[in-house]
Formats: sequence, C-alpha cells, structure tokens
Amino acid sequence: MKWKNHQFGEFEFDDDHVLTFPEGIIGFEECRRFVLVNDEDSRPFHWLVSVEEEGLSFPLIDPRLLIPEYAKEFGAKEDSTVLVVATIREDVERSTVNLRSPVVISNVLRTGKQVIIDSDSFAMEYPLFPSTHQSVKG
Repeated sequence: MKWKNHQFGEFEFDDDHVLTFPEGIIGFEECRRFVLVNDEDSRPFHWLVSVEEEGLSFPLIDPRLLIPEYAKEFGAKEDSTVLVVATIREDVERSTVNLRSPVVISNVLRTGKQVIIDSDSFAMEYPLFPSTHQSVKG
C-alpha cells in the first residue's frame, strides 16, 4: 500500500504492518490506523504515522532508555511494546516525554492503545535530557 505523509513523503507499507488503535490516540480519537516507522535518521525515535490523516505523526521513544524498569512498573505484558510520546521542542534540551500516557502495542494482535496511568510517580513532562532541567509533574 502507498501512503503520503507530510514528514516522510510517499512511502509503501504492507497491510500487515498496520497497527489498529480501536480508541485512537488521545486528542486524535478519529484516527485509528497507524504504521510504526523506524527512520535511521531519527534514532532513537520511532514515528507513529497515521495512514488516515497525512499530517499526523507522533515521535515515540522507548522509555527504558530513560528509566530502565519503566514498563515493569505498570505491568506491561511480555508480548507488548511500550513507547512514550516525545515532545521535541525548538530548544532540544527542553524536550520531554509523557510517562503518564504510554503507547502500548500488542505485537501479536497488531493493536495499540494509549494507556493513562493514574499515578503521580510518572511525569507528563519528563525531561528527555534529565541533566539539563528538572522534571515537571502533573
């Protein structure tokens, strides 16, 4: 299948690469079909790219790069991939990730869900570069 995205231009993917998010992504509930793009130039980020809205994509990162035990702390299953949404700011050192609303992907079912963790122990704006500024909780 071919799809055009503002960020990546035209690209091809197989139907079996589509991830279905039955509830969408928070704030974008109408978009339910995405592909996970692993762009070499964007490492360590992955991109969750909508195949329904060409301007919609989310930078994701493995939270274990920041907090090694993160996925275990809220009980993620072994057959799942857990990623968190990053907010890349113009001043890159002030970029953050949302630890309170991870994206959990079932590798077997090819479905995903953005989970809301009801705990103050996870910040909505955790610094991507912790040594450069303090975490803002809330």
